[in-house]
Amino acid sequence: MNDNVKDMFMGRARKKKKAIIKDIAYQRIQLLLNLAEDEARQSHLERSNRYTYLARRIGMRHRIRLPRELKRRICKHCNSYLLPGKTSRIRLKGINVTVTCLNCGNQMRYPYKNTGKKG
Repeated sequence: MNDNVKDMFMGRARKKKKAIIKDIAYQRIQLLLNLAEDEARQSHLERSNRYTYLARRIGMRHRIRLPRELKRRICKHCNSYLLPGKTSRIRLKGINVTVTCLNCGNQMRYPYKNTGKKG
């Protein structure tokens, strides 16, 4: 009986430790993507791409989903940081926003709601 109680508390400790690790990993991902943005603005594209690569690897290792706004800043094909005007081109085509990576040429399309007047 004593072993069962011990196992129950070990499970709680493990879950708590996992949650702490995931929280730290998420903070590191956010920090790396902020650094990637700063480096891309200063035209250090190789360093910026390395930061995005590391951020994605941390996310995959700890199975953390990136929020939509962070996910759309990374090219899914070449892992480069997408900074509009420098490393990506953004166009509105019909009902989609088309983001083109200027590094590899990959196009990503995201739907959007048109709030303009019809007619």
